[in-house]
Amino acid sequence: MPREGKKPTTPVVAPRIRDPSIPASIPATSHEEHTIAEKLHRHRSSKKRFCDYIYNKEYKTFCNRTCQSWFYIISYSIIYLLFLATYTLFFLFGSLWIIRSTTDFENIDTTQMLTYSGNVIGLSATPTASDANYPLIWYRKGRSEDYEKYINALDGLLVRQRRTRELDVLGPCGTSPYGYGDNPCVILRVNKQFHWEGKPLVANSSETKIAPIEVQRWLKQDKKLWLHCSGHHAYDKEHVGRVRYFPDPPGFDPGLFPLRTENSPVIAIQISNYTVGLSIAVECKLWYVGGPSSVNFMLYVAPNDKISRRS
Repeated sequence: MPREGKKPTTPVVAPRIRDPSIPASIPATSHEEHTIAEKLHRHRSSKKRFCDYIYNKEYKTFCNRTCQSWFYIISYSIIYLLFLATYTLFFLFGSLWIIRSTTDFENIDTTQMLTYSGNVIGLSATPTASDANYPLIWYRKGRSEDYEKYINALDGLLVRQRRTRELDVLGPCGTSPYGYGDNPCVILRVNKQFHWEGKPLVANSSETKIAPIEVQRWLKQDKKLWLHCSGHHAYDKEHVGRVRYFPDPPGFDPGLFPLRTENSPVIAIQISNYTVGLSIAVECKLWYVGGPSSVNFMLYVAPNDKISRRS
């Protein structure tokens, strides 16, 4: 039997727990509001959107940036460019200062100094060196206006840069017109190079055996750096005629090297009895230990009567 005085208990219902895997319901957007916004966007023309991008009256912006934002950007750009310019100028000034401090420009001859590898030295021929791309001496026989430029080139090399005693040993090649018209002269000199010391050939050496017979004969007279000129090929040797040297025999004193003077020593050659109307290739070689060094040029003297008839 049930006990008296106690009421029956009612069951307690537990609250429902939402499954986290089930997404919560998203409030639906009004279809009517979406339709109105889409219509407003369509009615807004491209021109209007572009104008608003350039300048927006509502937000007071230029290209979607305020005046303050543009001020910061321009200021930063100016400061950055000034920094780069200052850094570049400082770097260039420092580099030039170092170069000037470590290089003695007063002892550098920029017009005559050439650098060569090893023990080889270069030769220069004047007046052919005035046009190094095409070393040709060309003129019409008896036409002084044709070879006037060659005379001027030799004047610049000899008269303005040489002493009288240096010109005396050059014979007819030491005074104007330097044989031009009949027997043209060419001045040869050794190019300047720091620390180059020319050593004369030794008798019975392998280098002496391949030297011309004239050079081998000169070796027995004195120890010098001997210069020898002739036609380049057998055809040229046949038509080059006679080559005279001033001084004779043509040798450079090895005690002058390395060069300590402003002007390089010179040797003159005069070509005579050559064949007129033919291009003759002339080759000059300087013979020394480690050599030889060579320079080439063309000589063409045209007969005046044939050119006059053609013209």
